[in-house]
Amino acid sequence: MSEHVDVIIVGGGLSGVGAASHLRRENPEESVLVLESRSTIGGTWDLFRYPGVRSDSDMFTLGYSFRPWTAGKAIADGRSIREYIVDTVEAEGLRSRIRTNHRVVAAEWSSSDARWTVTAVVTGDGEYRMDDGADMEVQPETAGQTETVTFTCSFLFVCSGYYRYDKGFTPAIPGADTFEGALVHPQHWPRDLDHAGKRVVVIGSGATAVTLVPSMAATAAHVTMLQRSPTYIAAVPSRDHLADRLRGKLPPQTAYRIIRIKNIGYSMLTYQLSRRRPEFMKSLLRKSAVAKLPAGFAVDTHLAPTYEPWDQRLCAIPDGDLYRAISKGAADIVTDRIDRITPHGIRLASGAELEADVIVTATGLELLVIGGIALSVDGRPVDVADTIAYKGMMLTGVPNFALTIGYTNASWTLKADLVARFVGRLLRRMRRLGYASVVPEAPASVRSGPLSPLIDLQAGYVLRSSARLPRQGAVTPWRLKQNYLHDYLLLRIGSVTDGLRYSRAISRRNPSSGTERSAEPALPSKPGEAFVTVDGARIRYRDTGSGSPILLIHGIGQSLEDWNEQHDRLSRDHRVLSLDLPGFGFSERPDAPVTLRYLADSLPGFLDALGIGGPVAVLGNSLGGAVAMTFAVAHPERVGALVLANSAGFGREVTIVLRLLAVKPIGSRLMRPAIANSVRTVRSLFYDQTLATAERIQHSYLLAQRPGHSATILDVARDLGTFRGVRPEWRSELLEALAALQIPTLAVWGDHDHVLPPHHLDAAIDALPNVESHVFAKTGHMPQIERPDEFARLVEDFLTRTPHSGSRKGSDSGALQRHDAAVGPAIGQQHEKEKE
Repeated sequence: MSEHVDVIIVGGGLSGVGAASHLRRENPEESVLVLESRSTIGGTWDLFRYPGVRSDSDMFTLGYSFRPWTAGKAIADGRSIREYIVDTVEAEGLRSRIRTNHRVVAAEWSSSDARWTVTAVVTGDGEYRMDDGADMEVQPETAGQTETVTFTCSFLFVCSGYYRYDKGFTPAIPGADTFEGALVHPQHWPRDLDHAGKRVVVIGSGATAVTLVPSMAATAAHVTMLQRSPTYIAAVPSRDHLADRLRGKLPPQTAYRIIRIKNIGYSMLTYQLSRRRPEFMKSLLRKSAVAKLPAGFAVDTHLAPTYEPWDQRLCAIPDGDLYRAISKGAADIVTDRIDRITPHGIRLASGAELEADVIVTATGLELLVIGGIALSVDGRPVDVADTIAYKGMMLTGVPNFALTIGYTNASWTLKADLVARFVGRLLRRMRRLGYASVVPEAPASVRSGPLSPLIDLQAGYVLRSSARLPRQGAVTPWRLKQNYLHDYLLLRIGSVTDGLRYSRAISRRNPSSGTERSAEPALPSKPGEAFVTVDGARIRYRDTGSGSPILLIHGIGQSLEDWNEQHDRLSRDHRVLSLDLPGFGFSERPDAPVTLRYLADSLPGFLDALGIGGPVAVLGNSLGGAVAMTFAVAHPERVGALVLANSAGFGREVTIVLRLLAVKPIGSRLMRPAIANSVRTVRSLFYDQTLATAERIQHSYLLAQRPGHSATILDVARDLGTFRGVRPEWRSELLEALAALQIPTLAVWGDHDHVLPPHHLDAAIDALPNVESHVFAKTGHMPQIERPDEFARLVEDFLTRTPHSGSRKGSDSGALQRHDAAVGPAIGQQHEKEKE
C-alpha cells in the first residue's frame, strides 16, 4: 500500500525546506513529506562546489523570513548557505519529514479520489541522469538504482527550481575533444582539480563566470574571462553596514526584519530605476567600473552590453572582487568569439589565441520545468506549456498543485516564502470548509488574449527553453509582475478565491454505519494513537503501556495532547489511555448538543470498545476533572480512584474568556480562529512561559479551525456556566453525590492558575472530606505538563496506596486484553511531537 501524506514537497533545497517550515508552522495539522533526489539536502547550494560559489543576493532577503541570518557577510559563500539550510532543517524539526535519494518522475491526479499518486525512483549517490530529450532514463551513474516507490498525497508542491542538476549547458565548440588540459563545467566541478599556478580561461560572462574568475585568480597563474558579449556588473559591499550597527543592539529577529525591509526596498528601487531610466543606470554602473579598474581598461568594450539593464540578470561582485583581480593583473576580460579549441588553448575569431591549461565552460544552465515530472490529470498527460500560470505558482487544469519559481530580479526566497504561505492559506481554507480540491480556471478573455512564457528574462537558458514553460496572460492574477510589493498584496493579503474553483470532498460510504461521510485526510499520530467507533461516533484516542489501566481526560477546548508527558511516564507501569472527548480535538461531534453528562456517559462505551470492563483510575484536568467526577457518580463501578488536576466544579470563579463563551453572540465571535487568540490561550495556561511553544500555539490554532471542536466548546460553556461564572446547581449536586461514594480522590493545583484560581482547592477539601491534596509551586493550569515528573510521582504514590484502584503493577483490573478488531486502524503517519 502506498504511503499517504497531506502534502508532498518535491525538492530539499532552499525552497523546499522553506515550504516545509512554513507548513509546519502555519498548518501543523497537515502531514508533510519532502522528497529529494540527491543524497543530501541543500539543492543548488549542495550541487555547486566550484571555487568561490556564493549567492548574488544578500542573505537578509535570500534567507527565510522566520530565521534570521546572523553571520557577518551579507553576500554569503555556498558552504554557509548550505549550513543555513541544514540548520533550519534541524531547528524546525524537519529531519524525519525528508526522504533523500527519491527522484519524483511522475504524478497522476485522480479526481474521483481527490489525490495524487506520486512515483519516485530510489536513486544512488550519483546524479539521476536524463536523456537529451528530457525524458528520464537511468544512466550508468544510477544503473542498479531502479527501484520505484509510490506515494499518495492530497496536494503536490514542486520546489525543485527550474534547471537540470545532471547537466549544464555547454555549446558544441569545435576541437573540444583535442584539448590536452582540463575542460570542466562549473555544475560538476571535479574534486581533484588543482588550478594553482595554471593558466585558466573561463568561457562566459554571467554570475558563475564573474564568481569563478576572482576566486581562481587567487592561486592560478592567470585567469581570462572570455565572453562573446558583455554583461552588466555591479560592485556591491559584502557586508551590510546597517546590520553591523544593529547587531547586538536589537533582538536578532527585529534587526533581521529591519534589514530585510530595507534591502527589499533597495532592490525594488534599483530595478525600477533600471527599467524606467536605463541610461542613468548604465551611467552609474560605468562610473563605478571606471573608478575601480586600472586606467586604460576598455570599459566600453568589455562592460557595455547592447541590451538594457535587467533584460538579463545583473551580476553582483562583492567588494568589486573581479575588478580588484583585474587591477592586480591576475585576471583580464577578452570579448571575442571562439573559432575553435586547440590542444593548448582557444583560438578566437579575431585570430588571437588564448593559452590555457584549464578551460571552464561557464556557459549557463539547462532549463527543466517542474523537475521533469510527467504530470497527468485523470489519465490525460499534462503539457505544462499548454497551461496558464495563476499568480506565478499554480497551473490551469492541474488541481491541488503548486510550483515555486523565484524572482529573477531579486532574491529567490522572497517569492518562495510568499508562495509557501499562499499554499498554506489554500490548505487552511480547504480543510476549514471541507473542500477536496482547488484548481485555477482562466477566463476566456485570458485564454484568448496575448500569452507569453512565464519567465520573460532574456537570458540564454530561458530563451533556449521558453517553449517548454507555462504561459502567462496580460493581467493579474495571470501575469507574473516580478515585483515583491505587488506579490505580497496578491499572495499574503489578496483573495484565495478569485480565479480558483474549489470542489467538495467526494462522499464515501461508511460500511459499518451505512452513512455517507466525506473523505478526511489521514491525521499524523504518536505511537499508540488510533480511532475507535463508539455509539456511531469516531473517537480519537491514545493507548500506551501495559498493566493496570489509567484514563486521562483533557479540559475544555483541549485534546489528548495535554497528556503526552504523562503517557511517557505512567505507561512504564500502567496501561495509559487518553482520548479526544466527543466533539473535541479530532473526535467526531454528535448531532445533539454536548453536555457534561453526555461526555461522562460516553466513557463506558469507550472503555468497553477497548476491552476494559473493571474499575480504572481516572485523571482529569480542568473540565476533564468535572467529567471524571460525573463519570464516577453515574458509573461508580467503573472508577477505582480519581486524580483531579486544577479541576472544574469547585467554585464559581473562572477566567473572563470562558464566561464570555456562554453569552450569545459574543461566544461565537470569540471562537473565530485567530493565531493571536491561540497565543493568548496557550500562554494563559502556564506559569513558565517557555512552555507556550510554537508547537502548542499552532496545535491550539489547528483545533480552533475545526468547526465541530469550536461548537462543542460553546455547548459545554453554556451547559456549565453563565456570564457570572460556573453554575452552582450542578456543582453542589455533583459534589454531594461524589462525597457519598467515598472514592479515593487526590486533588492537585498549581499556585499560579489564572483559569481556575488556586483557592478552588480549599473548596475541594471542604466538599470532599477524605480527599488528599497537593499544591505545585510556580505552576499554572496544567501541572501534568509544567511539573511532569512531580505529577507522575504523586499519582504513582497515590495509586499504590489506594485500595480497589486497580493500581497494582501487572494487575489486569478486569478485561485488560486489547480487542484489536474493535479498534479503528492506527494512523500511519508520525504525529508532530510537542516540544517542551
